[in-house]
Amino acid sequence: MHRHLSILFALLLSHSVDAITAKSTVILLSVDGFSFNYLQKYQAKNLLSFAKSGVSARLLPVYPSKTFPNHLSIITGSYPINHGIIHNKFYHPTLDQQYHLGAGKENETWLKATPFWSVAEDNLIKSAVYFWPESETIGHTPPSYNIPYNKSTSNKARIDQLITWLKLPSNQRPYFIASYVSTIDSAGHRYGIDSLQLKTAINEFDELFGYFLEKINNEVYQPVNIIVVSDHGMVPITKEANIHTSLVLKNINLQSEGIIVTYSDTQLFIYFDKNKIINKNRISIENQLQLNRSVNKKLYRIYSKGSYPHHWHFNSDLAVVPDIIIEATPPATFSWKKKLTKFNGATHGFDPKDNVRLDGLFIAAGPNIVKGKSLEPFKNIHVFPLMNSLLGLNECEKIDGQRSVLESIIK
Repeated sequence: MHRHLSILFALLLSHSVDAITAKSTVILLSVDGFSFNYLQKYQAKNLLSFAKSGVSARLLPVYPSKTFPNHLSIITGSYPINHGIIHNKFYHPTLDQQYHLGAGKENETWLKATPFWSVAEDNLIKSAVYFWPESETIGHTPPSYNIPYNKSTSNKARIDQLITWLKLPSNQRPYFIASYVSTIDSAGHRYGIDSLQLKTAINEFDELFGYFLEKINNEVYQPVNIIVVSDHGMVPITKEANIHTSLVLKNINLQSEGIIVTYSDTQLFIYFDKNKIINKNRISIENQLQLNRSVNKKLYRIYSKGSYPHHWHFNSDLAVVPDIIIEATPPATFSWKKKLTKFNGATHGFDPKDNVRLDGLFIAAGPNIVKGKSLEPFKNIHVFPLMNSLLGLNECEKIDGQRSVLESIIK
């Protein structure tokens, strides 16, 4: 990655402004569901070697530790309350719609913060995205190259496309590239954190990552800084700790009371119809929820809007913030269908505070990053300002991430 710098500079001086703007190429590769603990536990040799050539740390997820809010926090540098995607599933009372992946391409209201590919494009730097939640969102400058999500596309096909982009002529080449793989997350969910299937998925990705590095070293002739992240880790779940939502919501008539619930295995988000529910009714509903909990106190907790834990960053009057959040306590999960969840696996979404198994992965290496440094754990909102610095862009003020957190790793 350090070779042929003189060739790069000659190319940059002879081509377009967008290429000149970038100090180097930045690749952001997300490995969904890769717990920091997997690195040593499964001895991912190429990732371990890559970490020694750069820096590594536990990457702390934002609450809730679900895929979409965390991917959007990484790519916008903002907490979910500020970028708008507060869960994989939630309700927007103003729109009277439930969020689903890709909703941003239908209505710009969903994603409020600017994704990094738009920041790059607005600074005349071409960007490319090969799968990232809300990469097709409207209301923000789109990436020059964007491949929408298709779960049937192999990880190798994704990596090969990244190499193809890196080898484009300098006036066509993206200088920011983001991509995403989900096979490790899928194996963890289905088979658990100690399974042979998870080990196989990690080994397969690690081999592919080694192939990726080899291709860059042998075929790419400009400086490339690579940042590997994961959105969250995994926590085992058990059948004994599962609770059906019919027990949680017992004696509450959702339809007549004007209540909307969005369901997930780790949270129930409860929204009140302000036109139907007066304060007296709300108190009655909250009392009933607490009464229902009295026989399952260890399995979940109940929180009300305005008094959510400070580290959630959820205390806001925004309409998308639920009136009540019912939070499962690991290894407990919620189920709401006749067919129960598989319980030989694992999940995520729980409050990540004080649960190191939910910690994600951060590794960064390249010509502009120091070598052989282990960092203290940090929130994933701080990845955005690091990428900003690596591309030589001005500091973004309208984000939660801080440049000072990772400035010491930049050469």
